[in-house]
Amino acid sequence: MGKKKQSCPSELNGIEEWMNQFFQDPFTGFLDEYTFRVDLFETSCEYIIEAQLEKVNKNQIELKINKDCLFITIYPSKKEQEKKERSVFLPFHLEDKVIQTSYEKGILEVTILKDSKVKRKGNIIKIQ
Repeated sequence: MGKKKQSCPSELNGIEEWMNQFFQDPFTGFLDEYTFRVDLFETSCEYIIEAQLEKVNKNQIELKINKDCLFITIYPSKKEQEKKERSVFLPFHLEDKVIQTSYEKGILEVTILKDSKVKRKGNIIKIQ
């Protein structure tokens, strides 16, 4: 196997390459099947992360940030044995970004505003 090319996401051109790596990673499809599907979108002023969480109650979901990573954890219901977790790495630190969330009809949406600053206590993000 060849060595996977890694970009420097702090460069402006590196963000596009980083997003291409994220979507072309063969393990992404595997994780979609065995955990839950996660999609990442970018607009001019925000990043949007969507997770498809069918048959999951809002109180089973935990969002946690650590530096440049968002962790989405689904804790088991009575029927399931193990928790499911996905991590999404972004090309910037999340601790000082405004992060908005919503959960409706099995879709978790996390919106990260690009040009925002906030002082946050703790690393757990509340789902609205």
